[in-house]
Amino acid sequence: MPRASVIAKNYSKALFVAAKKNNSVEKVAQELDIFKQNFSTSFAHELKNPVISKNDLVKIIGEVTQKFALGNLTSNFFASIVRNRRLNLFPEIYEEFVRLVKQQNNIIEVEVITAVRSQKTHLDRVKSIVAKKYPGKTIEIKETVKEQILGGFQVRIGSEIIDASLKNQLANLDKELLSAIN
Repeated sequence: MPRASVIAKNYSKALFVAAKKNNSVEKVAQELDIFKQNFSTSFAHELKNPVISKNDLVKIIGEVTQKFALGNLTSNFFASIVRNRRLNLFPEIYEEFVRLVKQQNNIIEVEVITAVRSQKTHLDRVKSIVAKKYPGKTIEIKETVKEQILGGFQVRIGSEIIDASLKNQLANLDKELLSAIN
């Protein structure tokens, strides 16, 4: 998961706080998801064009949010980020907003990285082990396949990484052999 920039985090937090005050966190999350499904980086890049006036930018994004039937809070948020020419940060803003919603709902996202697709029983086992470490939390497993790890697995919980990959084991063996020779 890429880290969000400070600017994206600030926008996300402001939107999250406003949504929380309006008791509309879930609604805003759904609306952001709708926008994300239709988001294009080329569209965001075009809207950064300094030739387009801020008023025109607000009109354009207003039409887009109206087409997607987004609520006032979400529409005003998009007007604000477009006015400040920050629509290119939307993917980061979205990811950070989702992280804040999960945090509020006591959901922990666990990424399991393997060289090949795992069996459901293996993922369930990881989930049960993590659930013991974080009682009262809902565990959400996200599986990622990366052939580069060769075999084994990596588990990422927030910034913590448990690396039981073959690639890591070979690298450790390589270090041990080099230190034994020297």
